Amino acid sequence: MRLIDDWRTELHRLWTVRASLFMFILTGGVLGLSAFSDVFNPWFFLTLNAAGYGLIGFLRLVKQVPKADV
Repeated sequence: MRLIDDWRTELHRLWTVRASLFMFILTGGVLGLSAFSDVFNPWFFLTLNAAGYGLIGFLRLVKQVPKADV
């Protein structure tokens, strides 16, 4: 498996990585809030997670802009 050498310069076009990081932060934040208080309805949280992770799956199918040769 080959990894991206210059991932810092390519992050702006890697939509699945950005969506995964967003879902990681969202899930961690909501779980942290729900551990200490009754803030969110569990069904609302389930809907957010299902939509977010479904979006990640969809973004894997979207053709991304090819890397610019400089």
